[in-house]
Amino acid sequence: MGTFLLLLFIFFFVVPLVRVAYTVYKVRKKMRDAMNGIYGAQQNQEGAGRQQRKAGWSTPDARAKKIGKDVGDYVAFEELPAESGAGNAASTSERNGAATEQQITDADWEDLK
Repeated sequence: MGTFLLLLFIFFFVVPLVRVAYTVYKVRKKMRDAMNGIYGAQQNQEGAGRQQRKAGWSTPDARAKKIGKDVGDYVAFEELPAESGAGNAASTSERNGAATEQQITDADWEDLK
């Protein structure tokens, strides 16, 4: 009777458990191989002509400047004197078509203790 129960236990519990474990192993292996294939293809495309480092990281490509140093002119700037007063700011904003308003305060704040 004990042998029969042992065979039932093996047939209904151990065999399905082994099947599930093997299926999970196969799926993980397929996924790992797929990811390694994608990453390997990407690395081969990007790594063409690059020097590989020991840890697998590749060195960046040296890029030349698009615009040379001899192109362009030097521009000398000069400081303009700052104009003081609120009247100048108001006249500037009126020239731009915007009206200025005075800041309105409606309440005094008190800290509660």
